[in-house]
Amino acid sequence: MSLRSLALFTTYKEALDYLFHFTDYERMHRVSKATSVFGLSRMNKLLDYLGNPHRALRAVHIAGTKGKGSTAAMAANICRAAGMRTGLYTSPHLVDIRERIQVNGEWIPETEIVRHMNRLLPYLERAERGGETYAPTFFEIFTVIAFLHFLDSKTEMSAIEVGLGGRLDATNVLEPVACAITPVSFDHTDKLGKELWQIAREKAGIIKQDVPVVSGVQAHEALEVIRAKCREKNAPLHELGGDIAVERSAGGCTVRTWRGEYALNVPLLGWHQCENAAVAVGLAELMRERGTNIPADAISRGIAQLDWPGRIQTISARPEIIVDGAHNHASIDALLAALRELPPKKTIFVVAIARDKDIPQMLDMIARAGDEFIATNTRNPRAMPADELGKMLAERSHKQVTIAESPKKAFELARIADPDARICFTGSMYLAGDVLSLATARPVTI
Repeated sequence: MSLRSLALFTTYKEALDYLFHFTDYERMHRVSKATSVFGLSRMNKLLDYLGNPHRALRAVHIAGTKGKGSTAAMAANICRAAGMRTGLYTSPHLVDIRERIQVNGEWIPETEIVRHMNRLLPYLERAERGGETYAPTFFEIFTVIAFLHFLDSKTEMSAIEVGLGGRLDATNVLEPVACAITPVSFDHTDKLGKELWQIAREKAGIIKQDVPVVSGVQAHEALEVIRAKCREKNAPLHELGGDIAVERSAGGCTVRTWRGEYALNVPLLGWHQCENAAVAVGLAELMRERGTNIPADAISRGIAQLDWPGRIQTISARPEIIVDGAHNHASIDALLAALRELPPKKTIFVVAIARDKDIPQMLDMIARAGDEFIATNTRNPRAMPADELGKMLAERSHKQVTIAESPKKAFELARIADPDARICFTGSMYLAGDVLSLATARPVTI
């Protein structure tokens, strides 16, 4: 790590360049001995330096493998619809890093990132001299900036998405009003464990003493781990499929909780988003029980007004272009289920996947569902090269596979494809971000 003088940052670029030189596990291919590099000690030291501002935050905390970002966004939107000033912290971003920190739907201003980085600079300089066991990571620093921004913005409630796992994640310093765990499946197995119960144990690490929990639909093995942790922490548990139910209705879906019934119009494609909405409604019920004023109509309005890009999002009608950030087996499964609900047509998949994902399993699913394929890569250093990915796709599909050396080239090929076809970009949140930036001519923040 290169040390900087204590001269304050005067531009956003200076502050961002300094932030990005800290260790960023999101962009690393492999992290060995995860329990030694992930943990809360660095985060707690930094928060102590700041006077532990996170303790003043009112927040709900959301973990899970699939759907945690959408659920966090839905919970935040419900709070906004109830008239609360609301924070939202998610990761990764699609186009601009400022997306990760929002207050009432507005990204954190560049000037605020500069101001907070200047506030942290003396600590960060000293921490770097102390070595990697002391210096916080990129994600830890940005999480603290989110906490500070929410406090300065006088938020009344915030929805905080876990970055990775739960137990050792930087966000797990929170003392939340309620927690949620969306469906647990296989992802980040090199860091969280190769067995489902091990992954569930990491996710369940966000459960706190006496803090109520909502769980999405879980495999039995994962659910037993969550139930055991709730018993240990005396945390009331509400389960989708138990005292929360969701079913299809003429206008979308109906959610029934232990407190009431809600007719929802979910603006995101796919049944899994109705299940995410049901978890968000459960969180809203818990917030109401713990003293937060959320009128019943705010729940339906908050869900209906959600704008959450990159999640099975249609960005063009002819040719039909869909962008989805599915990046593991479970999210690909949800994407394909959503596509099956649409009118059938020739489907071309444009695919980029990170090397540390279960690429064979993801490609097997995509190969069966597509008619043609374009293999590409992304700006993420972890991305598999397009030619390697294309070779694997060809071996599995025995269909036409085109290699595009960049998302820009892939996007150009998609736009001149068969106008009657459906083109679906998937496999990576980074690819989704690249495509959305190309569609809007907005530069990407790495």
